[in-house]
Amino acid sequence: MPCPLCGKEFVIPVDGVGGTQKNFFIDNLLKIKTAQQLGSSTIICDMCNIRNDGKTGQKATMRCLECQDSYCDNCVKVHQFQKVTKDHQIVRIIGTAVKSETPRLVSMKSCTKHIHQPLNYYCIDCKKIVCVSCFVESHKFHDCKAVSTAGEEFRQRIKKKAQKISTYMNKVLLVKYNNEKRKVDALTEITEKEKEIHERNQELKDMVDRYTKSLLEMETETEEINRCCTIFKSFEAYCRELTLEGSASDICSSVDQIILRANELERDHDALVNRPLNSFKVSFHATDLLDHLQNAKSNLVRNTEGNVITFTSKRF
Repeated sequence: MPCPLCGKEFVIPVDGVGGTQKNFFIDNLLKIKTAQQLGSSTIICDMCNIRNDGKTGQKATMRCLECQDSYCDNCVKVHQFQKVTKDHQIVRIIGTAVKSETPRLVSMKSCTKHIHQPLNYYCIDCKKIVCVSCFVESHKFHDCKAVSTAGEEFRQRIKKKAQKISTYMNKVLLVKYNNEKRKVDALTEITEKEKEIHERNQELKDMVDRYTKSLLEMETETEEINRCCTIFKSFEAYCRELTLEGSASDICSSVDQIILRANELERDHDALVNRPLNSFKVSFHATDLLDHLQNAKSNLVRNTEGNVITFTSKRF
């Protein structure tokens, strides 16, 4: 199946959709929102839980966005005191009141080459996030910006792309409406004509099967339109969450993929709304059997014509 974000096809794992690769930005965001909605009364401190072998534990009041663990008031002080984790961003888990807006994730990733060096520069030439040591060693002659500055610029670009994609929704819905109307009109017309040809033989039944095939094609078009709407809506929602609550690192890491996907969605939109629609016309003409018996060797019973199917049946 195609990935709903980038469109690239992938093989569904044996254990189903649950075994697919996670979007860590969305996963972390969902955990924070879930924690805020549930409140601290239902979440146990991870450090207490490990210390007590899962038997008892204090209620969690804080959550680390870097480690993605929950802490009580005492354990969070230990977490912030350690040198390795003292710069991690901590958010409070609200108890009974749910926070109206989740804080923007501003977690800073570390360089894999230079341990504990934050990735605070974005190289425009290489399109990657680097630390200050990487900048000095390999990127000092490149066009680089602070990751926060580049992230904000990319955030605005993503917003514009998402807004543009969102405007396509009404156009696609109009195409869907026209397609549904054509399908209803076709079904109504077929129903009326079927009343006139209820005595036809197997050859006429084959004709109806062809009509049915055409209707199935329309249904396929409807499914494609619905899928397109879902993709546009999903893309817009993802971009909205990313621009509102994603960190600069998240923005910089995702911008190229999102811009590429947005361009692909633009092409899909143009191909869909500009697709020519074939008219569907059905007609049934009863013929005078006696005249055909006198003027032809064959016994022509019915003559059916249409823009989609033209069919003549004969009884021998």
